[in-house]
Amino acid sequence: MSTFCVVGGGLSGLEFALYSAIQGNKIVVYESGPDLRKEHVHFDTRVLKGDEKKVHWTADEHWAIGGISERLGGRSLCYHGVMLPLEPQALASWPEVWQQRLNGPGGLYRQLQKEFTGKYPEMTRQQQIGMPLTHAPQAAVIGENATFSSYSPLYQLEPFIRDGVIRIESATIAKVEKKPEGFFLIDQNGRTVNPLPFDKCILSASALVNNKIISTSLAKSTTAQVTDHYCIGVAVKVDQGERIAEYRHEMLWHGFSEHHDLNANIFVVERPNLESGDRLLLLMAVVEQNPHQSKFSQLHCHYSQGQARLEIQSHHSEAGIENYNRVARRIVEFASEQLSTELVPLFDTPTEQAGAFFGSTESTEIEQALAALSETDQSNVYTRFIFPYGSYEHESCTHPIGGTGDIALTNDLELTAMPGVYAIGPGAFPRLGIANPALTICSLSRWLASHI
Repeated sequence: MSTFCVVGGGLSGLEFALYSAIQGNKIVVYESGPDLRKEHVHFDTRVLKGDEKKVHWTADEHWAIGGISERLGGRSLCYHGVMLPLEPQALASWPEVWQQRLNGPGGLYRQLQKEFTGKYPEMTRQQQIGMPLTHAPQAAVIGENATFSSYSPLYQLEPFIRDGVIRIESATIAKVEKKPEGFFLIDQNGRTVNPLPFDKCILSASALVNNKIISTSLAKSTTAQVTDHYCIGVAVKVDQGERIAEYRHEMLWHGFSEHHDLNANIFVVERPNLESGDRLLLLMAVVEQNPHQSKFSQLHCHYSQGQARLEIQSHHSEAGIENYNRVARRIVEFASEQLSTELVPLFDTPTEQAGAFFGSTESTEIEQALAALSETDQSNVYTRFIFPYGSYEHESCTHPIGGTGDIALTNDLELTAMPGVYAIGPGAFPRLGIANPALTICSLSRWLASHI
């Protein structure tokens, strides 16, 4: 039996802890937040008490809330359970060995999708859809009183915690020290948190925090790339008519439309009709910062006197900005075409007139967009909402598999500069792609759990 430490109690860390424990190992999870989540966070905008965004990594040339923010508390229960594999063009940027591990015959994608399909009806539930949409496989179930629940390893930890196989400790880890007898973790106050050494260390905090810990552990400044999904959406109000599908829950998508020419997926759900009888739809585009169009932003970890300070220099190429603007226009065109009506903006702003949406401060949050449509007497209109770049919390590619330098990982997810230290989560992705990262996160965690 080996004893491993896991830094970070989100999806990737708990997934590794669970499946490593099943392999017969003992695990200690160190989580910086006040508690692991016990309920889902709708669209990542509702903040649970004690789980606020506390550390803001402010970058230049951003808009709205600005920069990438790090949420403490363990993001183990705050997504829709969408389990999409990386699309082929994104997976092609990964090392060949990982292309096979993920998508080869008997690969991890197929294994996990088969498992989730057996447990979660929303993975394969088919509805009659009045739009040309692809089914969005969600590892989710609607329970009594319309409660929504999606996959999380947290639900399966209790017997392992009760038996002392998995232990969860509250600590903010700043540094990993390797000594002849094993690994020791140092918290932000300089205190060693483990009296006995660990055999291996797994970094599973956010992509940003992982890099900060790596820089502090190496006692040197580092520079890495970082990216996140762009996200832009519209709320649409149209005259009475036939719904595209039965409404079941606000967390369940009716499907998505693939727009690979723009490196985007557009997700669609039709909400219950408004009191006026008008229909209400949400369309949300998830867009990758395409590495063939634009260099990623730069994540600098400045190390000095035992501390690491993070700085992000954002980068968006002209081609990437134009692609974003095209997606913003495409989402309205797609909705108009599918609803057979010419939609017009509820607020005809200068940005709307110019069609230059990147960096705009005129768009609003999703609940405000919905409220504006509820209050107006107009129909066949739309309002826009955005998640500013860096706020969607899919930050990735900071310590990529097969990369170069001290912060890169080997094909076995081991840090090149610190043998025995491994890193998982989206920071390990060589390319993010346009798919929700959950299925790939789980795949990396389970592979590592069965191979160390």
